[in-house]
Amino acid sequence: MPKINVARLVAPGKPLEVGLADKPVPGPNDVLVKVAACSLVPNSFNVINGYTPFVMQDFPAVFGLDVAGTVEAVGEHVIDLEVGERVYVDPWLTCNTCHQCRRGRTDLCPYGCLRGYMAPTEHGGQLINQYPLGGLSEYVLSPAAKVARLPESIDLLTASRFGYVGTSFAALLKAGLGPGKSLLINGVTGTLGVAAVAIALGMGATKILGVGRNRELLERVRQMAPGRVETISSEDGVDLVAWAKERTGGIGVDAMYDCLGMGGDAGGTSALLRAVKDGGGAALVAGGAVGDVTQTYMEVLMQDVHAKGSNWFNAAEIDRMIAMIAAGVIDLSYMEHRSFALSEVNEAFEFVGSRPGGFVNVVVLPGESGTAAA
Repeated sequence: MPKINVARLVAPGKPLEVGLADKPVPGPNDVLVKVAACSLVPNSFNVINGYTPFVMQDFPAVFGLDVAGTVEAVGEHVIDLEVGERVYVDPWLTCNTCHQCRRGRTDLCPYGCLRGYMAPTEHGGQLINQYPLGGLSEYVLSPAAKVARLPESIDLLTASRFGYVGTSFAALLKAGLGPGKSLLINGVTGTLGVAAVAIALGMGATKILGVGRNRELLERVRQMAPGRVETISSEDGVDLVAWAKERTGGIGVDAMYDCLGMGGDAGGTSALLRAVKDGGGAALVAGGAVGDVTQTYMEVLMQDVHAKGSNWFNAAEIDRMIAMIAAGVIDLSYMEHRSFALSEVNEAFEFVGSRPGGFVNVVVLPGESGTAAA
């Protein structure tokens, strides 16, 4: 059987080991994708080092979440994908038979897991080992339904970031953002936050307020659209609710997006809900935040501010987002790609673990040449 190059996580906290694995063969409903790029985000560093409570696949595990590449082969029952097509591989795997999946809420599937990454619950541990090859591999297998076509105008390095870009896209839809509306982003300088600014600009938001800590990165965020985007450091000692209301005529923002990093203070999130205007919405995606988000009974009754969770996106949302990026409506040119060969995978994780900020896209290129086609 042909062999392929992979990077395996032997145990949390241990260096990944580069070696060989059998080249997979697609099942009847699967697609085999030749990986051009696998993006790493800061939380990847937390996961491989055991800093998160999530369930992982059996060790040694071929790690790697987000993948972009080209279709190498398709299963005998796949009828609408062809060899050679450029694709993004959605790593969110679901059972497709539970109550939530059957009513269209695949994001709530109790067995849901992220291929090559983790499962949020023990139930997901039953599914994650069915597709054991993550993106740190020359090839990945995927159910055909989880593969999204990419137009030629989108390069594969950018597309390898679509898991986190898509997370922000879906969350802003849930928060009710649209043309002419205002948005507050808590955690604006991170991977999710910077993507949310670009998406919100494309959605027609007229005022985007960003809260973060790193003043240098906050200024870079502001420069994405001076005038429409304003930022502030949470370490400035300013009343953030009052600051947001002052910039929205005293009524508050239409929507709030909370995307704090691992260990973020949920108490700050709870306080910032008071910066959302009556009848507005909020979307929370910070799976590593610590603490409680609370509203009093009267706040819920009289202010009607809805806080929703948003952990991923669905197929319709990723296709819609890709179309908007391809048309130039959403501009992702802010990304600075930092590429590593598969042999440099541990250096890549060390770099992304240093939290370079949401403008930098850390990408591992599993191909032998160490370069990926655009």
